Amino acid sequence: MSVTSETIDQILEQYFSADKTWIVYQGKSGYNNTTRYIVIDNKKFILRIYETHKDKAKVKLEHEVLVKLNEIEDLPFKVPVPIYTNEGKTYLRLHDGSNKLACIYTYIEGENPVFDHSRLLYSFGKSTGNVLHALQWLHVHQPFIYRPYYEIEHTHPNCGIDRVVQWCTKPPEEFTEFKSKLSWIAKQMLHFQTFVPHLKTLPHQVIHGDLNESNVLGGQNGTIEAILDFEFVTYDLRVMEVAVCISEIIVKEPNESILWEKLAMYYRGFSSVMTLTKPEIDALPILVQLRRLDVFVHFLGRYLDGIDKQDVLKEQIIKSVTNKNWLSDGGEKLAKLWSGNP
Repeated sequence: MSVTSETIDQILEQYFSADKTWIVYQGKSGYNNTTRYIVIDNKKFILRIYETHKDKAKVKLEHEVLVKLNEIEDLPFKVPVPIYTNEGKTYLRLHDGSNKLACIYTYIEGENPVFDHSRLLYSFGKSTGNVLHALQWLHVHQPFIYRPYYEIEHTHPNCGIDRVVQWCTKPPEEFTEFKSKLSWIAKQMLHFQTFVPHLKTLPHQVIHGDLNESNVLGGQNGTIEAILDFEFVTYDLRVMEVAVCISEIIVKEPNESILWEKLAMYYRGFSSVMTLTKPEIDALPILVQLRRLDVFVHFLGRYLDGIDKQDVLKEQIIKSVTNKNWLSDGGEKLAKLWSGNP
């Protein structure tokens, strides 16, 4: 994900007047995109260059959602605002031979939190409910690009179910040490298909789709103040938003007793804003596992496309099997917790 200073200057020249000077520096950045921090006239901005796709339709949808969220009065969380170019667009195509897309957002103060205490977990749950409530009433004109999570065969264009299963069954030599883990992932990919017909009957709405520690900002009072990165926004199961969050909490907490304390606080925060139906609650365990399978397929695609090195994919393989016995050991307990009967 290398980008030259010349390319960055060319981007900024299309957003700001020629008499402006800027400071550019690197900071925290996720796996999916290249990020730079820009300072102009003592104001901060975020420059993003998309690395996972070159599809302007995806960016236009993301930006429409952000603009409309900013129009909501008394929105209980902040979201980035896309800045317009001198030609009146919120994105531009790079002319450095890469054909990548770039855009600039307003900067929001705050830090990516670590979910290590109850106040943050409660706030994260409450924020999840607030996001769903805000998106529930959002009407967008741009078509949805990303398919629902349960259509895992569409997670990556080069990673249909058959190819993923084949790759996991006969992995390259450099992944031999993960053969048993990959075999388990292959079986889960096939087994999940039996749940799809029922999942399609559950409530659907617009969801963020990727809520986790790296996509929220915490304030000084220990609460979530902003929601970032709506890149994967789509029309999906309402309960999938919750499943994504739970999955991210699980994969980062190895201590089981502490894990259930965290999940309980997250539940309390969410339930203070929104209530799920019983069929949605019953589906939570399998959807938590679906999130891990989806992330694996996403990074397998990035590896096959030459975007990531094998170490990144190996990390995701380990995360995917962290809770191999989740459905049998934790699923029922999670459903009871979410029903208010822990």
